[in-house]
Amino acid sequence: MKRLCTMSLMVLTLVSLAWVITPMVLIYPFRAQTPLTLAVGYALLSHVATLTMAFLAIGVVAASLAWRRLASWKGRLLACLAVALLGGCAFLGRRNTFETMFHPVPHPEFVEATGATDVAAEDLVLGVQIGDQAKAYPVRAMAYHHLVNDLIADEPIVATY
Repeated sequence: MKRLCTMSLMVLTLVSLAWVITPMVLIYPFRAQTPLTLAVGYALLSHVATLTMAFLAIGVVAASLAWRRLASWKGRLLACLAVALLGGCAFLGRRNTFETMFHPVPHPEFVEATGATDVAAEDLVLGVQIGDQAKAYPVRAMAYHHLVNDLIADEPIVATY
């Protein structure tokens, strides 16, 4: 029973870690991606919250069943570490990593084109015009956030690239 519980705990921990890390690697936004890797990444991501929570529940049961049979403090420490890793995976499975990486600029500030001192003539800008109102978003300034929530002519927009 001890061997079955500890092996189950080890396998659950490894599978849970792989299930959380694989979409982060496959859907990495700063390198070339193929349709297949994106499809696999999003398929894994769509089930990560449910599966990691189930793995955590099963891991807690397995660790508690093996607890008395784990005579050494090293075995108990490893069981606690495995449950902690499963808990971390369950937490990460509910977070959108990419929203953490790329949170929008909530309140952008703008100046007239003649007063823009930090934009060089050769800098790339993303331009948006609605009606007679236009705004330019410097790509260099958007490089970190990738998103800007804004209003142009009383129309809410999300500028992104």
